[in-house]
Amino acid sequence: MNQIKYVVAGAMALLLAMVIGGYFADPAPKATDKESAAAGGTLRIGVDGTEPAFYKVDGVAKGFDYEMALGVAEGLGSKPEFVVMDFSDLFTALQAGEIDMIGAQVTETAERKKDFDFTAPYFVTYLSFLTPENSTIKKRDDINGKNIAVVEGTIHERYLTEQYENVNVVKAPDEDSAVKAIETGKADAFFYDAPYTAPIISRAPIPLKEAIVYPADDAPIGFVIKKGDERKKAMDDVLEQMILNGDWLKIKKEYFKEYPLSDVFKDKGV
Repeated sequence: MNQIKYVVAGAMALLLAMVIGGYFADPAPKATDKESAAAGGTLRIGVDGTEPAFYKVDGVAKGFDYEMALGVAEGLGSKPEFVVMDFSDLFTALQAGEIDMIGAQVTETAERKKDFDFTAPYFVTYLSFLTPENSTIKKRDDINGKNIAVVEGTIHERYLTEQYENVNVVKAPDEDSAVKAIETGKADAFFYDAPYTAPIISRAPIPLKEAIVYPADDAPIGFVIKKGDERKKAMDDVLEQMILNGDWLKIKKEYFKEYPLSDVFKDKGV
């Protein structure tokens, strides 16, 4: 009889321990936790909805940055969620925790790195000169001594003064104003990011061509994340694997087939 009491008492004690242990155990990670996002949670990617980074054709999402971001999410075991907003709002949204990562052809600069972290590069900035179709500008040496339009406040103004001699910088408030400067004879060419010139050419009031395109190897493009995000190394590893296994080159050829390969990726064995 006493043995039965001891058995019952022991069982009750074990049950009580299990209940208490379960009650005070750490809860399962939420989908918004960093640990969860790296192992099955949602990765919210901020994009600005601009071709060729992220756009839609008949309701189907496409884009270079879109496909690279999909690869990162898959490598992390996360569910990708794309959030479209104006480019100027992306960094504020990242700081506020509304998104986890920016994928919008963002060039890594010393100024931006003060407030944000960048993943390993998945592209570099490609620069181009738009000129009238009958322009004598054929190569980069032809730029010296010319009047070149830029959108004021962009990185292009600095590049012009650093890389070219005797260039007269014509500042414009926006792309269409820069084209207007060419139309009125105030500028010989428009210096801009190559991936975004197609819509400018299509809506220009005068025939334009992309006379020169070249990679700026010292201007890498990476995904932007919050300072100290613990997923950075995992993201870098995924990007490296995409480059080494050929996925990156396949995506690059789909969207930027005509662009010369940057030394940044030649050095990685592409």
